[in-house]
Amino acid sequence: MSKYKIKKTKLIGSPDAETDEILLSAFVSIDNLEEIIDTKNQKSILLGRTGSGKSAIIKYLTDKLSNVRRIDPESMSLRFLSNSTILRYFESIGVNLNLFYKVLWKHVFIVELLKMYFFEASMFKKQSFFERLKATVTNGKRSNTRKEKAVKYMETWSNDFWQQTEILIKSFEKNIQEKFLSSLNIDADLIKFGFLDEKFRNETFVYEAKQKAESIISNSQVLELLDIMDIMKEDLFTDHQRKYYIVIDDLDNEWIEDSLRLELIGAMVDVIKEFRQLPGIKIVISLRENLNEIVFAKHQHRGSQREKLKPLYSSLEWNAEELSELVNKRLLLLSENEFSITQAFNQIRRGNKKGLEYVLERTFYRPRDVISFFNHMIANANNKSTFSNDIISKAEPAYSIERFQALEDEWFENYGKISNVCGFLRSIHNGFKLKSVTENDFTDLYVEEIEQCGLKGELLQALSDWKKNSINFIGFEKKLIYILYRIGVLGVKKSPEFRTAFYFTKEVIIEKSDISNSCRFYVHPALFSIFKINILDQLPEE
Repeated sequence: MSKYKIKKTKLIGSPDAETDEILLSAFVSIDNLEEIIDTKNQKSILLGRTGSGKSAIIKYLTDKLSNVRRIDPESMSLRFLSNSTILRYFESIGVNLNLFYKVLWKHVFIVELLKMYFFEASMFKKQSFFERLKATVTNGKRSNTRKEKAVKYMETWSNDFWQQTEILIKSFEKNIQEKFLSSLNIDADLIKFGFLDEKFRNETFVYEAKQKAESIISNSQVLELLDIMDIMKEDLFTDHQRKYYIVIDDLDNEWIEDSLRLELIGAMVDVIKEFRQLPGIKIVISLRENLNEIVFAKHQHRGSQREKLKPLYSSLEWNAEELSELVNKRLLLLSENEFSITQAFNQIRRGNKKGLEYVLERTFYRPRDVISFFNHMIANANNKSTFSNDIISKAEPAYSIERFQALEDEWFENYGKISNVCGFLRSIHNGFKLKSVTENDFTDLYVEEIEQCGLKGELLQALSDWKKNSINFIGFEKKLIYILYRIGVLGVKKSPEFRTAFYFTKEVIIEKSDISNSCRFYVHPALFSIFKINILDQLPEE
């Protein structure tokens, strides 16, 4: 029987779920999927690093389950919010717009859920909807003025209630602006060119304007929406067995300017928790870890607490068995069951490790890393029947460069160009200590203008503090090392009693305060090639 020949055209899939044609055919179910599908389970936010499988689970939900509505942030046409004169003014004087954004998301979710609940095969008919809703609320029950008022509100406002999000928000915005101008006796013509008049910046006026604005936003359709939520909870969505899902992905794309995007995501997370009161309902969003950190950093001063929202998070984590299953399914599928993971390496050992073990060690235990490494090996296989040591060696340099670039892209929004601070790692002894790194390693960065260094966030602040002598070099180095640990570039061994910890390992938790002179630091194996790490020259562990 002839052996299967590895063909470079037969890649095991695309690293991106959106373009991976065999994703569902070779789907591997992990615990997170079960958590998300279960509408009684609080887990609603798929949290994970780039390439950890968030979009794959979203795709599974939309393709395999009934009553699923996917909302695409870009299709909501929210960019006009960035140019809103009244919202820009409110933001400039410190008005808390979080409630405005929460009203927006509540309305969007309510409309989508009601459409699914009352959907008619031919088309969605507003009149039929209101008739059926009235019947549901009043049929055989004692009159409820509050609920009847809520239905009347929807019916009166029906021309706008089902409109596209852009039209909806413009209606909200116009309503708020008219009430705001009226409350302060301001002529609408005065703001055609923005709030540029000096009186709009006067301290007394700003104080009154802020109070008025927040009061108007607080009372703008919020009570009616709460009443509609009560109707949905008590009269419509009462059966856990009748399930409805709203899913949102791609929040890390540029669907609106960054500062506003963070505000909208923060408001959305708050609103998701409120919808947990509806039986059978699940609003699922996927959120990258780095973006989640930025959102919380921005919202901490507004009372958002990680502890309150922690039950909503479903953190994506993979183990070696699950990743092996993922590769095996894909190899069998593409080879028409001729080539499996056990045949792929033929028990060849490399550095005292089996071939697959060696490959997994050079990943961050995410599907995207594994798929990428195998695709590079396939490209170098030249019709061989196994992935030999030579094939793995040829694949590793390109894979290593690709992984570092991917890390930089993933964390760019948080820290900027991390390649600008990683030069000191080239050819470094693995298992180095803080004293092994000197100020001379950062001379170019130190003398460069702060605006030109390409860094952001905490990393930029650490560099700035060092240059201002607010902290010494060791202080800067500790901050840098911790950030590189958080990103995944470095592992930390706190002391001889502890194992080396990388960000994805759970046996040892590393805090900022753990970075000390007694620690040893190890470059992640995925980056050995790009940083020319000679593991034969590795410093012995104590």
